[in-house]
Amino acid sequence: MFEFWRRFYHAWLDYPLQQGSFIGRGRFKVQSQIGVGSYGITYRCVDEITQQVVAVKQAKPSKKSVGQAMLAWEREVLSKMDHLFIPGVLDYFQENRSWWLVTDYVEGSTVEDLIFRDGYVFSQQEVVEWTLQLLNRVQHVHAKGFVHLDLRIPNIIIKEGELYLIDFGLAQALNDLPSANHTSIEKTGPDSSKPLKPATIQSDLFDIGHFMLFMLYSQYTPEDDRKEMSWSQELNLSPSLQQVLHRLLEEQEPYRCSDDLIEDLKDMLAGSELG
Repeated sequence: MFEFWRRFYHAWLDYPLQQGSFIGRGRFKVQSQIGVGSYGITYRCVDEITQQVVAVKQAKPSKKSVGQAMLAWEREVLSKMDHLFIPGVLDYFQENRSWWLVTDYVEGSTVEDLIFRDGYVFSQQEVVEWTLQLLNRVQHVHAKGFVHLDLRIPNIIIKEGELYLIDFGLAQALNDLPSANHTSIEKTGPDSSKPLKPATIQSDLFDIGHFMLFMLYSQYTPEDDRKEMSWSQELNLSPSLQQVLHRLLEEQEPYRCSDDLIEDLKDMLAGSELG
């Protein structure tokens, strides 16, 4: 019974703002809720002064000081990015016992939406081309001294032939162990007993391997009478692309740096084996 009321109380605290609500002393008008994460709720808003569409993230009230610290950290990381295809920080303020982070809004489709909502099928060549764009953004993050650590298809947006990288809430400084705030957010799932590891470039490269697999599986049609198989058995991929994925997923010798991965991907595009 206690657990029921605890969950009910947290849900009440985190009840989302409704369309038409205002944030920031009447400046930002809520159009819709666009995402709920471990510590934040994100809204699509209109800036009543500039008439620009912006993203406004609220630290979940139920997370208290942990949520506030995580939002402050995301603001710090984003403020150092300064990249055309990574949202910039526009404002940061406290209101109604919550902290709020305002950033650029990217009007496009996430890779998740393209696959599961729109039914888009990515060719092997497209997967390689989009991965190269993603690596350009990720290398910039690494050069700034951070690791993204959340390179999932909901956090990657495609707009007019360009790829945007969003949601830096779980980012960490390169080679650092997670902070106490990250630990309290992350150590709540089925893997909560696993020791936390330092943030490394290989962590992001591993995620990129899964990003590629999601796009490649868009062309896969399962057969009812077939037993469950590994991705390398289910997907009809070029030998070079299979080799890259084995290394990214650490099933073979992992990549030590993103430059080597980029070189391999460019070699594939220069060849003629991609479908």
